[in-house]
Amino acid sequence: MIKRIFCLLLIAFLLLGAAQATEYRTLREGDKGSDVLALKRAMYYLGYFTSLNFGDNYNSVTAERVRQLQRMNGLEETGEADPALQELVFSGMAVPTKGAPKPTAVPTPVPTPVVPQGTPDVPEVAAEDAPYVYTDADDGLWIYRTADLYITVRRMRDPVSQVVWFEADIRASEAAPLQSFLTEGRKFTAAKTAAAQTGYVLAFTDDFFGFRVSQKEKVGVVIRNGQMLADKTYKADAKTYPNLEVLAVYEDGSMKTFLSNEHTASEYLEMGAVHTLAFGPILVRGGKLGPHMDDDTYYHYREARCALGMIEPYHYVLLVTNGNIDKSKTKGAYLQWLAARMLELGVQEGLNLDGGGTTALFFMGEQLNATGKGKRSISSMIGFGSVD
Repeated sequence: MIKRIFCLLLIAFLLLGAAQATEYRTLREGDKGSDVLALKRAMYYLGYFTSLNFGDNYNSVTAERVRQLQRMNGLEETGEADPALQELVFSGMAVPTKGAPKPTAVPTPVPTPVVPQGTPDVPEVAAEDAPYVYTDADDGLWIYRTADLYITVRRMRDPVSQVVWFEADIRASEAAPLQSFLTEGRKFTAAKTAAAQTGYVLAFTDDFFGFRVSQKEKVGVVIRNGQMLADKTYKADAKTYPNLEVLAVYEDGSMKTFLSNEHTASEYLEMGAVHTLAFGPILVRGGKLGPHMDDDTYYHYREARCALGMIEPYHYVLLVTNGNIDKSKTKGAYLQWLAARMLELGVQEGLNLDGGGTTALFFMGEQLNATGKGKRSISSMIGFGSVD
């Protein structure tokens, strides 16, 4: 009874202002829209979805979950959500599964900072001024500002999924663009050592292409600092992970995502690319979810993640999630979660970079994220700014 009351209140909170029952349309495979998303969210709180990482499409997975809901509630198992079924779900009176979320605090609809109550007043910095630096590890807030570069990193937590991540808002410029670092001889070294060698204010791991080189695997189309380092890749939409999809970084500060074999390295260079990162999958392309990011089954597991995206030229977003620590802490994020968060932040082009034990984020030489055991040595990093 307590759980039933909780579900009723929670769903009412989430769906405040939603369409009335008489306005519901019958939802079936192939449909998309805010009503599909609202239904799936409500079904999550009844236990029929295991996470909130889904898109607004009514796919085969959605149909199967609806059939399960119909079975649990003694209804005909059609896999379609007619108005009567939606009214039942949104009323909070549908029978939940044993896996329904326990009645804890109502989650906020938008992810919020872990501790910070606001950003301190950040002064304007002229070219002749020393950089402004603010660090508060307890509150989870790091800021760096010069006349040419403004970086804000916040530690965040999603109260529903318990994902803990670091979200960097990066306002770069022609004078302070994205940079790429290769270790001497491309030798593998500890991430902390490599970060110190870069001298970057914000340093983070990339596509880990050096590992694929060392293993004599297909490396993908890789360009660093205007030089082609690799050009052999998979066919588009390869059924493998990573699929070696590309994020190209251009001279004008813009970024764009591409399928793995959409262009050769020579073509990227002709287009003005300074760097290409080859990993994938694409999270956001043209301001919309990447090709598989509305599929709840696509490589659907939680992991420490690292993703880079562009809102507009020289304005970037970096997401780095914790993961693989222990059962009492975050297990990382789904790819679909990364894509959804990128869209929320206004990202137009975004790519998933290598994660797991590779994932490392450094601010002024100090590592911010945590991945637990299994940290990997690396031979390259990317980042912004200079500590010197």
